Amino acid sequence: MICLQFKLGQWMLINFDCSAMWVKRANDLVDAFNVDPLYLKHDKQGLVPDYRHWQIPLGRRFRSLKLWFVLRLYGLAGVRAHIRRHVQLAQLFEQRVRADPRFQIVTPVTLGLVCFRLQ
Repeated sequence: MICLQFKLGQWMLINFDCSAMWVKRANDLVDAFNVDPLYLKHDKQGLVPDYRHWQIPLGRRFRSLKLWFVLRLYGLAGVRAHIRRHVQLAQLFEQRVRADPRFQIVTPVTLGLVCFRLQ
């Protein structure tokens, strides 16, 4: 199974743990997590995706709705601009840290991550 998962906090303007996952073959995921006791059966079984089979717990808070609101409110262009602004801020912060002899940049700046230390 080919799977890509990434965290959506902060940069996607969501202030809690939220992850997105893309899977190439969803059936592999459903086969692994499928739980079908009698009390969970319904008349649409097999006709629509049953997302409770895509994870270990049968229920979870509906965090994807907040992500949907962010995408509807800002759009892809707005989220892209937000991320690019944070990358620019990281580069500006790196310049200021390098200008101060008390600090040292430990690793090259990657996207919005600036690793520095006090000398």
